[in-house]
Amino acid sequence: MRWAILLVAIGLCGCGTADDEFRVLSYTPAGIEYSVWTGAHSREVVADMAQQYCQREGKKAQIIDSEVAEKHIFKGSRVVYRFNCVS
Repeated sequence: MRWAILLVAIGLCGCGTADDEFRVLSYTPAGIEYSVWTGAHSREVVADMAQQYCQREGKKAQIIDSEVAEKHIFKGSRVVYRFNCVS
């Protein structure tokens, strides 16, 4: 039981930085690419952020693809999401 509590505490301690949990890899008026840890951000949250970004151009976000880039025992998977901004 103590080990389980310790593992949960380590996972919640913020051992990574906010920058490490969520990064914008690239952005243009045509689209945006994010890298996120699934343990910190859901796909829906990322899609909402992409939608807000594309709305600045008067467009809607459309997911192109996603790929698992890395796995971590506490953070989950680091996934790269790519979105296009479409009319």
